[in-house]
Amino acid sequence: MNSFQDFLEKLGWKSCQNCKKYSPSGKTFCAQNENFDGIYWYYETEQFIIDIHDFFIKKEHMVHFFSGMSPFMSFISTYIKSANGEYFNPYQALTSNTMFVMNIERTDVRFLLHANFPYVSVGINFKDKMIEEYISCHLNPECTSIYNVFFETRELLTKPLGKLANSILNCNMNSPAAEIFLEAKAKEWLSITLDAYFNKAKARPISKSDEKAIENVASYINDHYALALSQELLEKIAMMSGTKLKNVFKQKYQMSITEYAQRKRMNIAETLLSTTELEIRDIAKSVGYSSHSRFTTLFKKYKGVYPREVKKVSSLNNTSVHMCQYNSEKHSSCKDERKNELKHI
Repeated sequence: MNSFQDFLEKLGWKSCQNCKKYSPSGKTFCAQNENFDGIYWYYETEQFIIDIHDFFIKKEHMVHFFSGMSPFMSFISTYIKSANGEYFNPYQALTSNTMFVMNIERTDVRFLLHANFPYVSVGINFKDKMIEEYISCHLNPECTSIYNVFFETRELLTKPLGKLANSILNCNMNSPAAEIFLEAKAKEWLSITLDAYFNKAKARPISKSDEKAIENVASYINDHYALALSQELLEKIAMMSGTKLKNVFKQKYQMSITEYAQRKRMNIAETLLSTTELEIRDIAKSVGYSSHSRFTTLFKKYKGVYPREVKKVSSLNNTSVHMCQYNSEKHSSCKDERKNELKHI
C-alpha cells in the first residue's frame, strides 16, 4: 500500500520544506491553482491522522470526493474555524465555528466552496485501528453506527472541540514533546465525542413537537438575524413559556438564544468582511449593530480576531504572492504577521 504522502503527491500536492507555520513534527504540503492557494499540514500515527487545512478560496468551485482515501482513514471529525460553503450527501453547512463529519466510505459526496474566503480547519481522521479499539467494542451495531456517534454529537461539541483545535493550531513543539501532545489531543477529541454521545442517550429526549417548535424559532432567527428579536415574539412562535423556550433551545443547540443570534450575525459579518469592500461600520449595521464598538467586541469574542484583521488577511490573500512564500526566510517579517492573523481566524 502506498503511503499517505504518496497519495497527496498523486493529487498534485507538493512537499513544502520551508513552511514553518505549524508543528515541525508533521508534514506540510502546498498547492496553488486557479481555485485555491494554500497549505495542508498533517501528523500521522497508526491510529489517526491530525490535519490542518489552511486555504484561501479564489474561485467558487465544486470539490468532488477523492477516491482512494479509505486505506488511510475511516471517519473524519473536523472543527471548521473559517469557511463559506456547503457539503452534500448528507447536507452540512460549512461555516465558521461548526463541526463537520464525513464517512470516508461514501463515494457520492461533494463540497461547494465559495470564492474570496479563507478555509481553515483542524480535523482528526480516525483509522480503523482506533475505531475498533475505542469505539466498536462499546456499541450495539444493531442500534447505532459508528458514523452516528460523530454525526449526532457534532452540534454538542463545537465549543470543547474548538478549544482542542486551537491548541493544535498553536502547537509549535518539536519532537518528542509534539508527538506526546498530539496523541493526547487525538484521544481527548475522541473521549469528548464518546462522552457526549452516551450522555445524550441518557438525557430526556425532546419531544417531536417541541423540537419542531424550536427549529421554527431557529429558522426565524436565521432569516431575521439583523432585527431586534424580542423574547415575547419568539415565545409566540414556539408557543412556549419563556422558561421552557430557553431550556429546550439550549438543550437542542447547546447555547442560549442570544448566543445563537450573535453567532449567526458574526458569521454573516465575517463573510461580508472577506468578500466585499464594504466599510466595517456598514457591515456592523447590516447585521444589526448601530454601535461599532459593540460589534467589534462581539466579533473578537466569537472569531478571536478584530474585524480589521479579517479585512487585512483577505487583502493579503488577493495578492499574487503564494502562501508558502510568506514562510520562507526572505519573507520572515510577512510570515510572522500573517501567521498570527490566519491562525486565529
